[in-house]
Amino acid sequence: MPVGDRLKELRVATGESLQQVADAIDASKAHIWELESNRATNPSLDMLQKLATHFKTTVTYLIEEPQSDLTRADQFFRRNTDKLANLTDKDFEVFEQLLNMVTKKE
Repeated sequence: MPVGDRLKELRVATGESLQQVADAIDASKAHIWELESNRATNPSLDMLQKLATHFKTTVTYLIEEPQSDLTRADQFFRRNTDKLANLTDKDFEVFEQLLNMVTKKE
């Protein structure tokens, strides 16, 4: 999926307007539109980092190859890598317990 398509998908999922994203990352609305419509195909690393931070994802997620080759679990963990990195051992125990409850495994 092109970067622009992925950005639009993230923006729509968060319910934000082009202007809200532009204001949040200190860019112009026109530039965000150009990125989303794949008219601007080579965003700077700085722009990608700002967008990734804003959407709580990674630059890698924004630019990587199609997600369709990844399982839903892999997609989930990639989107939440930063959050998971900050978990304590106790948090991981709770997380695993929740997974077991949801999947009905013990």
